[in-house]
Amino acid sequence: MKVGGKKGGVSADNYVKKAGETGGQVKGPEGGAKPKAGDSVDISSRAKDMNRAKGLLEDVPEVRGEMVVKLKTDIESGNYEVDSEKVAEKLIERAIVNAIPVKK
Repeated sequence: MKVGGKKGGVSADNYVKKAGETGGQVKGPEGGAKPKAGDSVDISSRAKDMNRAKGLLEDVPEVRGEMVVKLKTDIESGNYEVDSEKVAEKLIERAIVNAIPVKK
């Protein structure tokens, strides 16, 4: 089996040349020339929502400086306490959520 190289038949270059010869008009299925149309894109509402969400996430700083400073000072002064019950609850909650299979 040979991969690569030029093959006979219609290529993209031939299509572009033929479109150029017809003044930018491409022949339709009936053989008549179609007028040259502009490009258009349809974006779904879900894609628009995702784009909006992405924009909002980009506005959120990756590191909240004031929170980091507060935590550092609390840890250094010995005022930072960990609620072990909350940590255990979150660990169990995440384990349960991860164990549930997601249907697609």
